[in-house]
Amino acid sequence: MKKLTTQLFLLLATISTILNAHEGPWTSARPDGHAPITVMGDHMHAKGEWMLSYRYMTMKMEGLLDGSSDVTAMAANAKYGFNAMMLPKEMTMDMHMFGAMHALSDQLTLMGMVNYLDNEMTMQGAAMAPMETSGLGDLKLSGLYDLARIDGGRRIHLNLGISVPTGDIDEKKADGSIMPYGMQLGSGTWDLAPALTFLGQSEDYSWGAQIGGILRLDDNDRDYSLGNRFEASLWGAGKLTDSLSVSAKIDHSSQDEVDGQDKDVTMMMRNMSPGYNSAHQGGDLTTLGLGLNYYFQNGGLAGHRLAAEWEAPISQDVNGIQLETDSIWTFGWQYAW
Repeated sequence: MKKLTTQLFLLLATISTILNAHEGPWTSARPDGHAPITVMGDHMHAKGEWMLSYRYMTMKMEGLLDGSSDVTAMAANAKYGFNAMMLPKEMTMDMHMFGAMHALSDQLTLMGMVNYLDNEMTMQGAAMAPMETSGLGDLKLSGLYDLARIDGGRRIHLNLGISVPTGDIDEKKADGSIMPYGMQLGSGTWDLAPALTFLGQSEDYSWGAQIGGILRLDDNDRDYSLGNRFEASLWGAGKLTDSLSVSAKIDHSSQDEVDGQDKDVTMMMRNMSPGYNSAHQGGDLTTLGLGLNYYFQNGGLAGHRLAAEWEAPISQDVNGIQLETDSIWTFGWQYAW
């Protein structure tokens, strides 16, 4: 992980040196002045500024993986002893993300975000009804602190965040039994969310990187904690016009397995389905994202932004048996004043 972090920032330093042709300071008043819409806490604001945002994300997962290899339900049953009918077949997760930012000074911007989730999972057993959960997720509060503003349109800021356990972890099925870990709406724990963000601009291009993670502070009241998570993003964008830009992004995430075990999960449940088994949670995922950003320069919509990004996996290596991520679409709106 430390090696990846070093390589990522060395790569950004090299790109920044090659492309550095921007004589003025970094500015957000251009279509590529924000990172791709899936990058959170990517920019700061001038003292007194506000920004509101809304994002809609839909993720589709289908088929089974054993580590990095495709596997059938019968093969997973033979290897791990799971009940083939209790294995997941597909899952859709829709997330509505509402955010706000406010700059207390030129050096400090505060950020808050809350999510509303809709999850649906279909099992291999045709007679089994789909599992569904919906509701508020965890509340995320952050402070973004300016570390450096470098000549040539480059800057670095620190993100220090905390996740408040507002999402429900007591979601149950129709028969009263607890839902699997992946169908719950929150972590149930207070989590730290630090990150470091680098931004650069030239006259027609922009680029950036962000390295961060989620650190669970304790077990929740159901006797477990989700795995700690490491995240890294690298992106570049180019202006097509004064209002429209295109972007490409590489994301990598790595999450540990669940620590502990839900107090209502029995040994039989763990042995029948990977969704209830702590060792079959988490893993590594690398995705490629392609996006568009549109910035309204004039008129009644001046200052508004619209964005879209499509992501697809280029590498997946899950812990044990899990659903394979198929695609992720994210659409967003932002407005600053």
